[in-house]
Amino acid sequence: MIKMKKTVVFTGGGTGGHVYPALPIIEKLQSRGYKVLWIGSKQGIEKRIVESWGIEYRGISTGKLRRYFSFQNFTDIFRIIAGTIQSFILLRKIRPELVFSKGGFISVPPIAAAKVLRIPGYTHDSDVIPGLATKINTKLVQKTFLAYEESLAYIGESSKTVVSGNPVRKDFFSHDLEIPSPWSQRISKEKPLLIILGGSSGARQINNLIQESLSDLCTRFTIIHQMGEELFDSSFTGEDYYPVPYLNEELPALLRRADLAVARSGAGTLWELAVTETPSILIPLRAGSRGDQILNAEMLGKRGMAIVMEEEEPDAAGLKQLILSLDENREKLNHMKENCRNFVKQRAEDVIVSYLIKES
Repeated sequence: MIKMKKTVVFTGGGTGGHVYPALPIIEKLQSRGYKVLWIGSKQGIEKRIVESWGIEYRGISTGKLRRYFSFQNFTDIFRIIAGTIQSFILLRKIRPELVFSKGGFISVPPIAAAKVLRIPGYTHDSDVIPGLATKINTKLVQKTFLAYEESLAYIGESSKTVVSGNPVRKDFFSHDLEIPSPWSQRISKEKPLLIILGGSSGARQINNLIQESLSDLCTRFTIIHQMGEELFDSSFTGEDYYPVPYLNEELPALLRRADLAVARSGAGTLWELAVTETPSILIPLRAGSRGDQILNAEMLGKRGMAIVMEEEEPDAAGLKQLILSLDENREKLNHMKENCRNFVKQRAEDVIVSYLIKES
């Protein structure tokens, strides 16, 4: 008789930050013989990412959860109901051991359907302030995993909450990664390495700030600039300046080698910077956000791991001066590296999987 693999369903999406941290958890479960399937939106960013991992993907109808008045709330409620029904049908057919949410509005229908079917549910939130979807899911799941102790103030401390940290891809933890070609040939041994990150979609504000100071910065640094696939512009050039749409497999080795990074403060990026011990200047997204990036950045700033630009509209001259002053203060950079080294006490995926296996 052939023994069937146990199935675990993951859900979440809307941004890369709701998807990428799931990979270390998935890999640990797969190494233990579990089959993984992902439920997400039909055309969301999560579909492309998850399918690139070779994981079976099912799309459902989605509606966004908004805290503000919008006429779309009236139409989206029907999409949410449709997504819940579709999730119910899928889960009843699959009968997984559990459903794990990485957040985002897409995750609520599968978690609600799992609750109705009495399938154990779990959720993880990467930000200091958990999102609305996580706050809803918390009422429906067995366990809620949080990134920070400070997050307990927003969810409430109970037997259902576990502070796990944020899962980070295993290669970010490696100290002996070789920088792949062509980067190994491009990085100057005479200049420090500056990496610019705008998240998976890029950041127009950061791109513009760097480009305004490019000529001065290029005289001091080798610069690798992730601009975002939609924002990529190859017309800006400079000595030892390398703009790219996106960094993925090469990013862990480049961050290990980097002297300094300038970045947004999405949760995934912050933990990758911490794990690779990369000092950083953070420019959190402010306009149109719920403030999660501001609080994420403050967490690192208070711990001395990063410097946060707190201005509503930071200017290029201020950013350039900050970059140059840090380059001249090696003692400060080394202190920031040391604080990063002391930040990560445990591998979040180990903590999370120990609960999933124990309780499934």
